[in-house]
Amino acid sequence: MAESGLNLLPLPIKRGRISKSRFVPSPTPPLLCLRLASPPRPRRIKPLSFCPSLPSQPQRSTRKAAHAPRTGRSQRAARGAPHCGMAAVAAGAGVGLQLIGAAAATLLAAVLVAAVLGRRRRPVARVPLVEGKPAPEDGCAVGDGAGAAGDGGTDVIIVGAGVAGSALACTLGKDGRRVHVIERDLTEPDRIVGELLQPGGYLKLIELGLEDCVEEIDAQRVLGYALFKDGRNTKLAYPLEKFHSDVAGRSFHNGRFIQRMRQKAASLPNVQLEQGTVTSLLEENGIVKGVQYKTKSGEELKAFAPLTIVCDGCFSNLRRALCSPKVDVPSCFVGLVLENCQLPHPNHGHVILANPSPILFYPISSTEVRCLVDVPGQKVPSIASGEMANYLKTVVAPQIPPEIYDSFIAAIDKGSIRTMPNRSMPAAPHPTPGALLMGDAFNMRHPLTGGGMTVALSDIVVLRNLLKPLRNLHDASSLCKYLESFYTLRKPVASTINTLAGALYKVFSASPDQARNEMRQACFDYLSLGGVFSNGPIALLSGLNPRPLSLVAHFFAVAIYGVGRLMLPLPSPKRMWIGARLISGACGIILPIIKAEGVRQMFFPATVPAYYRAAPAAE
Repeated sequence: MAESGLNLLPLPIKRGRISKSRFVPSPTPPLLCLRLASPPRPRRIKPLSFCPSLPSQPQRSTRKAAHAPRTGRSQRAARGAPHCGMAAVAAGAGVGLQLIGAAAATLLAAVLVAAVLGRRRRPVARVPLVEGKPAPEDGCAVGDGAGAAGDGGTDVIIVGAGVAGSALACTLGKDGRRVHVIERDLTEPDRIVGELLQPGGYLKLIELGLEDCVEEIDAQRVLGYALFKDGRNTKLAYPLEKFHSDVAGRSFHNGRFIQRMRQKAASLPNVQLEQGTVTSLLEENGIVKGVQYKTKSGEELKAFAPLTIVCDGCFSNLRRALCSPKVDVPSCFVGLVLENCQLPHPNHGHVILANPSPILFYPISSTEVRCLVDVPGQKVPSIASGEMANYLKTVVAPQIPPEIYDSFIAAIDKGSIRTMPNRSMPAAPHPTPGALLMGDAFNMRHPLTGGGMTVALSDIVVLRNLLKPLRNLHDASSLCKYLESFYTLRKPVASTINTLAGALYKVFSASPDQARNEMRQACFDYLSLGGVFSNGPIALLSGLNPRPLSLVAHFFAVAIYGVGRLMLPLPSPKRMWIGARLISGACGIILPIIKAEGVRQMFFPATVPAYYRAAPAAE
């Protein structure tokens, strides 16, 4: 460290142990005491005297004295005295322990340095994009497929124009990329999910310059949640004090939001938006070169680009070639629209901890409220036979707040009942040269927490920052290796929201197990405490503080709080047994989800080599 002029206090680290290729320059970490100075002057250190009876002058002698002839006394001293043997052995052992301690301290300091450097995102070089490549003049039009087959003028093909695909097309188009978007159906979508954008997602929307896409669609501001259980309710506000007054959640019709982003993408001169159905990926020597698709008129065409990004949603038929999908369907949502309904807490999402599973209410326009009833399992009562209406009236209606009961019954009688399976799928990509997966085609979580769009927009920010330094994308192998860092850099945000969604759904669902029900009640009471006990979990849920360690801390704090409730006023063997099962159940809920997300990438992303991968050299 003295040679480089960098002093790390108080633990000594040899510069040679840190490889320059693995660390990207970053500002001075704020958590360590680093100071730059001129190389320190070496100090003479008094050596240990192994034998008190021997003089120490020969050991402190200068180089000139070292070459002087020894006297008889010095020769006898050099041979050592017999009675100092044990002292020398003990001193040698002490030196060994000192060396072991120094090695351990050095290793600990290296870990701390790596952890601190990992907390700071590496700066992205602002390098100009491809120069001298004119954008197509007619790129803003919605094409019919004519002339789209392999003209060599496309940088990126995007399959799908939902939330992820449309936002990605806008982002890459504004960065100067020539983008060809192929969407199966360009009419306005009509879905019962993807209608609530958390504040963290809205911040990503601002970062991408797309915040105007929630304007002019009658979007409603969402300021937090109201939680209902057994006649009690508690209000949980988003911790927005440190943000601009415009920052909040947004709820809207999913189709209106998507159409706004499609219009913005199509307005860019270098973005071509075309209606067609992609049937397969075109591969050559293991490299994806483009796609084969069928146009609206039924014509079979091929499109080529150095990078193909698949964003074709939860029902993707292309994901099997790019990942190992393990799709789980824990439940289904039954969707209703309540008209002219006044919620008990305006501008808040409402969560009812009902039996057997949660019910959601949130506004999607100034006159409409979306209701989502969770039905466990993959089968739901038949809508056509009237079983669903009977289920909603007899099982669900008695558990909802009286303020919205009449509107709920009216929505059932109107008959506009729709269902949708709730899917979850951890990200398990196969890095493939020339192709990348994003959105629900790549990673899904239970929609209870409304975190899907936040994850998708966060992924787009990560990908945009990775692609910005690249002049071109034609070196497929180098690009694929470089983009492996995408899967690591996205993990802290994505895994926090995914884990919270899966864990919260299981905690909020009723169970015949008394320990699980105690956990459910403990969660409601914990959030009702307010302060840090509600702000912390809500910051996680909203995407404002996506930290995996904070999630785990709050989750087990709820479990410990539940055990504490059982021990009061006096513990009993039965209560202690339930408490032990509660802790065991809490571990059984969250640990499998963390394992599926990847412990190392979730908690220690800085230890993954791909985290530090540098952009390919410009040609």
